[in-house]
Amino acid sequence: MATIKAYNKILNHQENIKNQALLAYQQAINDFERSAEKLYLLLNKKEQVEKEYNYYLSSSGTVKTLATHYAFIEQIKERIYTVQVEVNQKRAVMEKKQQKLTEEHIEVKKFEKIIEKKQLKLQEQENYLEIQMMDEISTRQYFNHGNR
Repeated sequence: MATIKAYNKILNHQENIKNQALLAYQQAINDFERSAEKLYLLLNKKEQVEKEYNYYLSSSGTVKTLATHYAFIEQIKERIYTVQVEVNQKRAVMEKKQQKLTEEHIEVKKFEKIIEKKQLKLQEQENYLEIQMMDEISTRQYFNHGNR
């Protein structure tokens, strides 16, 4: 039967694995946030350029200005699509890392529970032995007192 010390070693190992999973998850969050911020900035830029395009469209803008704005909008749309794909990939990676972290956290909790139960069982065994010793001592004292 494994001792509490052995379970503590396993628990420490599991906690190290969990901490590594936590670091990987935090890195995935940072990567996702950077990509999402890039997407946000591109969407804002597209919105701003579309406003300018609509302004030139309603006013007397030159054809060259309109064509330039339109081409720029199309270029931004392509970049937005590319960044959206990147954001979705980073989100998927982040969710996998979160799932791995959750699994490792559960493993740590399992070993903590095992250790807790082992310690409780050990304490109960010690209490039982103490009661047995006290009974034996009191029995001996009774018999020794009665023999006098």
